[in-house]
Amino acid sequence: NICRSLFEKHKLLFSFLLTMRVQIEFQEVAMSDYRFLLTGGTSLEEPPAKPEDWIPDRFWSEMFKLSRADPRFEPLVAQFPNEI
Repeated sequence: NICRSLFEKHKLLFSFLLTMRVQIEFQEVAMSDYRFLLTGGTSLEEPPAKPEDWIPDRFWSEMFKLSRADPRFEPLVAQFPNEI
C-alpha cells in the first residue's frame, strides 16, 4: 500500500498529483493549467495597481500572470475589482 510508505505531510501532495494526472488523462484539466499550478506563471510585465490594499501582493501578481497565461483567464484582472 503506497499510503503506508508516505509520510503524513506528503499524503495531501500525493493525492493532488494523482487527482491531477487522472483529470489530465480524461481531459478535464489542461496541461497548461496543471503546469501553472505547479510552477506559477511567468511574465515580464508588471501587474496593474491593486484595486484594494488588503489584497496580498503575491496574490495579485499571480492573478495577473494567470490572466496572461491563457485566453480563458484574460478578463480576470479587469473583472476582479467589480466583484469585490
